[in-house]
Amino acid sequence: MMDNGRRGWIGTASELEHTLRCSGCDTTPNGKFCVDGSITSFMGGGEEFVVGADAVYYVKGEPRSLVTVLSTTS
Repeated sequence: MMDNGRRGWIGTASELEHTLRCSGCDTTPNGKFCVDGSITSFMGGGEEFVVGADAVYYVKGEPRSLVTVLSTTS
């Protein structure tokens, strides 16, 4: 895992999912996490992700910085 602070984050799918789950991220009725912004699967493989500084996750409908929480939990 590599942490670039406020500029972005690169890590595994399991790290990303664990952080969203532990942070209380809202989910859709079908169980998908409620997130917005630049979140891209590295090389399209779905095992590693690049998260941009603009990415947010939602807790009770309120947006929060995804990079910030990933930087503190990873």
